Amino acid sequence: MKKIKNNMGKFIITEQEKQYIKSLYERIGEKLSSDSLNSKKAEATRKEATFLNSYYKINLGAATTGSWTDKDFNDYLKKFMEEKGISVWVCKKGDGWCRDDGSDEGEITTKELDKLSQAMGIRKNSNEKTNTTYDKNYDYKLSDGKYYFKGKGSLATKYPNWVEATGKGLESIKNNVKFI
Repeated sequence: MKKIKNNMGKFIITEQEKQYIKSLYERIGEKLSSDSLNSKKAEATRKEATFLNSYYKINLGAATTGSWTDKDFNDYLKKFMEEKGISVWVCKKGDGWCRDDGSDEGEITTKELDKLSQAMGIRKNSNEKTNTTYDKNYDYKLSDGKYYFKGKGSLATKYPNWVEATGKGLESIKNNVKFI
């Protein structure tokens, strides 16, 4: 990279950095498909946005749409987490926490999801438990007596959604993965 000397007190970035910053801004605020807006993630977003509306006396559109790419929703979610001392995570492609394909890049989240839910007073489905820390390749879910897995990291593109476990995989989850 060629260094540029600047005597005018301006901040200089490369064209690649400029494109990266622009792509973050464009992802947050983009329209979601109707399937996405009817997903469990959209349902959770509606609950969080409804809470934020009440907490801050605002009117976030995400409370009705469920759009997790809504810029105002992401801004207020970040503000709330910072106020409550909950670690803020900004999704980045290949960060090992968010999707590897970068489709959620720029979204605000946290690795302390239980702490966030508790701070908002949002209860998860009591018949559903998850384990996101057992290994680095999969998240696991126990819901109504059925076991599921979902890929993360490099496997997020192969298994982006919850898949019901069967056969040896089911037995392995039952015997090894703890749900609290």
